[in-house]
Amino acid sequence: MQESIESLTDQEVQMIKLILNTGTVHYSDISKSIGRSRKTISKYLDNVEEFLQGYHVTLVRKRNVGIYFEGDTMDLQNVIQNKKYPDTPNTKNERVIAILSKLLLANYPQTIQQLADSTFVSRSTLESDFKEVKRTLAKYGALIETTHDGMQIIASESSKRKLMSELLTMYWGNTMYLENKKGEMHRELKIPNDMRSFFGKDIFKKVLSALDRFQQVSPLHFTDYEFQSLAIHLIISMERIIKDKTLEKSEHPVKLEMNTVSLINILESVFKVSIPQYERQYINIHILAAEGEPIGKDKLEKADSPIQQNVIHEFLTSNIRNHDEILLRGLTVHVTSALKRLYLGLNLHNPYTEDIKKFFPLAFNNAIDISAKIEKQFNITLNEDEVAFIALHLEAYIERQKSMVNAVIVCSTGLGTARLLEQRVKKYFSDSIQINRVTSIQDLKNRPIVEDLVISTIRIEVPGTPVVVVPPFLDTGSTNQIRSKATEILEDRQNSGSFSRLLDEKLIFFSKEKEDREQVITQIGEKLQKLRYGRKGISKAALERESLASTAIDNIAMPHAPIEFVAKPCIAIYINTAGIRWQSNTVNVVFFLAMNREVQTQIEQIYKYFNDVLENKKLLKEIEGCVKPQEVLKKLGGDLIE
Repeated sequence: MQESIESLTDQEVQMIKLILNTGTVHYSDISKSIGRSRKTISKYLDNVEEFLQGYHVTLVRKRNVGIYFEGDTMDLQNVIQNKKYPDTPNTKNERVIAILSKLLLANYPQTIQQLADSTFVSRSTLESDFKEVKRTLAKYGALIETTHDGMQIIASESSKRKLMSELLTMYWGNTMYLENKKGEMHRELKIPNDMRSFFGKDIFKKVLSALDRFQQVSPLHFTDYEFQSLAIHLIISMERIIKDKTLEKSEHPVKLEMNTVSLINILESVFKVSIPQYERQYINIHILAAEGEPIGKDKLEKADSPIQQNVIHEFLTSNIRNHDEILLRGLTVHVTSALKRLYLGLNLHNPYTEDIKKFFPLAFNNAIDISAKIEKQFNITLNEDEVAFIALHLEAYIERQKSMVNAVIVCSTGLGTARLLEQRVKKYFSDSIQINRVTSIQDLKNRPIVEDLVISTIRIEVPGTPVVVVPPFLDTGSTNQIRSKATEILEDRQNSGSFSRLLDEKLIFFSKEKEDREQVITQIGEKLQKLRYGRKGISKAALERESLASTAIDNIAMPHAPIEFVAKPCIAIYINTAGIRWQSNTVNVVFFLAMNREVQTQIEQIYKYFNDVLENKKLLKEIEGCVKPQEVLKKLGGDLIE
């Protein structure tokens, strides 16, 4: 019997497509395609191998040759490429979009069974998918009304538009860039059948054509997400205007920008309609977000706005302890643009938020801290999607640093001597050592050492951090000392025991009663205080971080304690088989991470090991079934991948 494709994850389907299209691939090829580790890919291949048993196809993994299929792959290709059932959603994400689409369009109630039949899945699978449907609806103030006839969405015109925008954004990755006869590039948006019924036959073509015309006569240069946001808004608004379903009148109309007037004239010419004044105001907001330099000088700067490149850059430099110029430059541009959009009421959808939370927990944790500081400084609220975008920049920095040793140069003499030493170190160790800063003994009192290595021209002792004393001109002997110590530091990073050393059986808790997020975090915080792991206020601080961006993924949550509330680093574990209400999620296992500077040098290997825990669904299920602390410690203490 052939196993249904719904048993595969999106990444596993992507792997099969890659092998079918390429023939023979290697682990490195798959890793580039889906962004997962070799261990995770190996697990995915095991699942694919089991799935293939019903298709007369064998998965071959041969050393020094590669990974490929043997047998007749025709049936497999038909299923994967969806040739037999072109309208059938293959993955959970596609099913959620299909369900939302059907509910938004339906003029009568839909039953669970009808929705299950339309998506070709079992009723139990549909009920599982429906949890995500409800979460998406809740984000936009929409409700599901359930009667004996079935379910219907109850929402305002504004909420319906936001939902449509969410669905379109999920598919925006299917935008193609095509060259016309004049050699000019233009965009073409490919939308699946489920979404086409929302709009007229040529609505997408007309909007993108109008935007192409506008860009030819306008001085504006849209970033990808500015273009995406404007295009999606126009696709929805023009369709709804044609159907006479317009937005509520604005109470505070503002003068339209010249660029807005130009775009409106083009749209009215293309669609042969008159755009109402209050619809024009919404278009004006998008134009305001794109006007001026990408970093927002021009008008906002003249209005004494805090959204200026130099202000943001200075803020990030002061609030991100470890960084390089690439990180600062990238974040400066992104945060400036993000704040500008948020001030104007525009949110940016991030389709990878859940994956970022799951696979980059260290970066996401750091992004929450930075976002909290941004909110306090600029009085603007960042949602989870915005936090996840910041996390991507931080993860890129972390990846750059994995094969690098972070070092600080300490010098007692003039700045010129220190800079000479810095240049020499960069010359000889550009591929292995990152100089975070150059400082003096006096400055160390204000900013303690958190780097992996100290390179100093004077004899100093730093508890827990290796020091190499060298002359400013860096002779051969000193170079060898630095190289030896850097190699030793990189080798130590491979030790995964750093994670298990943070576990304590006194910090593993069990419950069988229905609870909520606040109850559980409060209980953990009180226990940490009692055992002198945490300081007063740790529970409240962790809850505040969770309100900024939830750390729940599937049935797991990973709340973090801010560093100033941690007396001794640890990881507490809370297991509840009855379920814990965690905003729109229900979780069963909570990992409460409390880190401080004592584990600064091991933080990457701690999170690397934790990543393996999060990716191992079998292990997480086993932990959920544990009833004694010793069982949990045993599960987490050994090799995570069988």
